Amino acid sequence: MRCESQVIADDIEMLKAFHGHLGPWVFAGMRMGRYALKKLSADPHFGIEAEAWCPAATPTSCLLDGIQFSTGCTLGKQNIRHHVSEEVRAKFKNRDSGEVIALRLRPEAMERAIKAMNATNDEAGAAIIAAMSDEELLEEIVAE
Repeated sequence: MRCESQVIADDIEMLKAFHGHLGPWVFAGMRMGRYALKKLSADPHFGIEAEAWCPAATPTSCLLDGIQFSTGCTLGKQNIRHHVSEEVRAKFKNRDSGEVIALRLRPEAMERAIKAMNATNDEAGAAIIAAMSDEELLEEIVAE
């Protein structure tokens, strides 16, 4: 049996392999997806749908890879949609119960992570996101 810290370390390495590197936006997307799965008691891959609003340019659009990685939503299964927007938020739906949750990243949290990324490197920004609690990073908003 693996300890919890090993599971987290393995997940981080798999996210890095999936996306190509670690940065604050992909890590934040992963955190959003995991929070939604837990909050909705949804099964990954086929039991959840995701919609994300963000710019169509990196680094912000890296959020999409984090959501895909953590939820199993993919373009091929057609259970994720991207809406080009300056706003950064996401909506998740449990396909079985119909329950929905909408989330946005707290601006002050992302500002701290981006500052660390710009001062050091991408992984320093991801480390800031990793160290935050869900309450520090995420805000539940009204689903539209």
